[in-house]
Amino acid sequence: MSRRRSFELTDDLLRMYSRRGNFHSDPEAAAELGYRKLVAQGMQVAAPAYGLLLDAWGEEFLAHGSVELKFVGMVTGGERVKAEVTLTEAPEERAQLEVTSTTTGRTAVVGSAHRRNPHADR
Repeated sequence: MSRRRSFELTDDLLRMYSRRGNFHSDPEAAAELGYRKLVAQGMQVAAPAYGLLLDAWGEEFLAHGSVELKFVGMVTGGERVKAEVTLTEAPEERAQLEVTSTTTGRTAVVGSAHRRNPHADR
């Protein structure tokens, strides 16, 4: 089963998520590094996929889950991202995830997740 969520990473959200004075929050610092826009932090880009995992598996996932992510593309302020999470059914309870910038068409994050059964070790 696949779940999807879209999200716009506005400059205001990028600034709120980051400390001051770096290429995530300060246009001048970004320009010094050759970027025309603020650069989103990887975890901020992955957040819509993580939210889908929480929706599917609940808060128990926080204590009994794992996520492996690879950040493979940059997302800048003003871009919209689309997260897609494909879940397998129990007993495996695994997921594949991908976050893509719908603005540029580039993949930004790929990964997998697993929810462990907390009662399996008893």
